[in-house]
Amino acid sequence: MKNEELKKYRDALAHSQQEFAKRSLEKMIELTGARAYGDSSLIIPYRGEECLVTYPAGDVSHFQPDGEQEKLDITDKILILQYLTEVCGVSPQGKWISFRELPAGENHYNTFKLEAMEPLAKRFGKDPEGFAKVCEGVGGKKISMGDIAYSIEALPKLELAFILWLADDEFPAQANILFDAYSSMHLNTEGLEVMAGNTAAKLIAWADRT
Repeated sequence: MKNEELKKYRDALAHSQQEFAKRSLEKMIELTGARAYGDSSLIIPYRGEECLVTYPAGDVSHFQPDGEQEKLDITDKILILQYLTEVCGVSPQGKWISFRELPAGENHYNTFKLEAMEPLAKRFGKDPEGFAKVCEGVGGKKISMGDIAYSIEALPKLELAFILWLADDEFPAQANILFDAYSSMHLNTEGLEVMAGNTAAKLIAWADRT
């Protein structure tokens, strides 16, 4: 990561921590279903794992029962804090929409397709078993879309649908990522883009490690 890019993310993290500190810890726990940890922290599910968030500092890390704190990518830290700051508590509607249907989503669709959807198709287009394994490994539930698809709760009340059409002799593999229709009530479009892109990247990374 270049120095300018790192500074941008550090500034964004600092801003997110400031906004996070303005919100009531009890209210965030109530709206998200996260659980309190000690007197001034919460534990929140994130992509099938758990993250510890201290309050009011807004330090975010993977939660380990033995107390060891594993490093988390800075974009994930920003995302989790933004979610905790913006979440409104509305449950998923059960209706899926495309990235293009998010506010101003059309403006960023080509980038989203290139950075999130196409890598999924390339990695799993001939590996449905691997796709199923990593999706189920993060608590994904199989749904009836494409050739194989899973819904994944990336954050409480924020579900993503990962859909795969397998490659054959005539057509290359394709992938899509859909969002619950209420997603924009919990995160802005930029945050949703990061959430989906980071989740896709993690699914690929986990598959490559197995």
